[in-house]
Amino acid sequence: MMKGKELDAMNKKIRVAEMFAGVGGFHLGLSRASSDFQVVWADQFEPSRKNQFAFNIYKKNFPGTNVVNEDISLINKTSIPAIDMLVGGFPCQDYSVASTGAKGIFGKKGVLWWDIKDVIEAKWPQFVFLENVDRLLTSPGINSTRPGRDFGMILRTFSDLGYGVTWKMINAADYGFPQRRRRTFIFAFRDDTNFKKHIKKIVHLGEDNIAEFIKTMPPLSSTLKNISIGEMSKVDLTKYDSLVDFSDNFSVKRAFKKTGFMVDGHICMADYQPLIIKSQTLKSIVQPNETDKTLYLTAEKERKFKELKGGFRTTKISKTGHKYPYGMGAIAFPDPLDKPARTMVTTEHTVSRMSHVIKDPGNGRLRLISPEEAEKINTFPASWTADENITPSNRYFMMGNALVVDLVKSIGMEIEKLTKKENRKEYNNNYKIEKIEH
Repeated sequence: MMKGKELDAMNKKIRVAEMFAGVGGFHLGLSRASSDFQVVWADQFEPSRKNQFAFNIYKKNFPGTNVVNEDISLINKTSIPAIDMLVGGFPCQDYSVASTGAKGIFGKKGVLWWDIKDVIEAKWPQFVFLENVDRLLTSPGINSTRPGRDFGMILRTFSDLGYGVTWKMINAADYGFPQRRRRTFIFAFRDDTNFKKHIKKIVHLGEDNIAEFIKTMPPLSSTLKNISIGEMSKVDLTKYDSLVDFSDNFSVKRAFKKTGFMVDGHICMADYQPLIIKSQTLKSIVQPNETDKTLYLTAEKERKFKELKGGFRTTKISKTGHKYPYGMGAIAFPDPLDKPARTMVTTEHTVSRMSHVIKDPGNGRLRLISPEEAEKINTFPASWTADENITPSNRYFMMGNALVVDLVKSIGMEIEKLTKKENRKEYNNNYKIEKIEH
């Protein structure tokens, strides 16, 4: 029988702060994962836009949440309520730092990663759950002299703050979702957690145990059981004296692999093949006989789309004078309905290479996807962004920046189980996360 304190730990809410909240993809996904997640504070601010459409949608859909519409760099981070977990999606930028005399170490101005760092320092959450583009693992570029420097900077910063990290680059379609959207998910945990202490024990048990742990750790690795993860690599971040030393001198031959973990500045990582779950297709989302006539292509738009979606090859020259091949393959035209959608972009409503064009299954005419179809491709409810003051182009923009909500739900389910294990201190003999039904 459980004691009173154990029951309290089981029933404890996981207080969450959401940065760069958009239209609430993290919030919605975590709420679908478990009622134990409670978003107590959120911030959404679009500095380049007069109208704060995403903030208005967030506020409309989550009227009970304390959501602010302020530049995160100007917010007093100590004013954020007490939290157990920080979440957010943030842009891939140049994370280099420099020493500025007596003022200490400063990151490049306007890089939002340093605001995440400031919130972590101010609130010291037990866990951090972040999302970024897939190329973060190779940034500032595979053809640069130091691919992976930016992700390495994030890992080193977490280590200096007193956190361990696991990460995984995930294609949402591999896990049954209706979009081939590749994103890097980062899960960090404080040094005083039992999860962190257990990983340190595993590291000393040898490579077989490390490989087994990588297969079963969050984010979303329960579907990797008995799947080969490929050759492991190790990186030591502790050989750099400071963030400035790291920024100036870090190098790794082939950037970071698709999944791995970092504890106390030591990294183990590997590529992997997922246990594929059958994906939802565009056919299951697309509504036949769309009534919005503006979505259908004119003959001129069809000609232009065919031209844009053709492949090309060229040669580029880097800043250092290095020549390298560059090109893009042809994109299917129209997009096949028997496959998941490609990665959605913010300009879905325009005549551009990356916009989806489908053959309407009802009338056979070529058209763009509707705002409601864009929402469902991201597993939001249809009309999530609908509002009389918001244009269709605004809705596409918000969906191009959004998350695949049910992917967040699946990862959130793992985090919620891990949190309960943490509260019950169940890591002594079993580090595996139970298989999640996605």
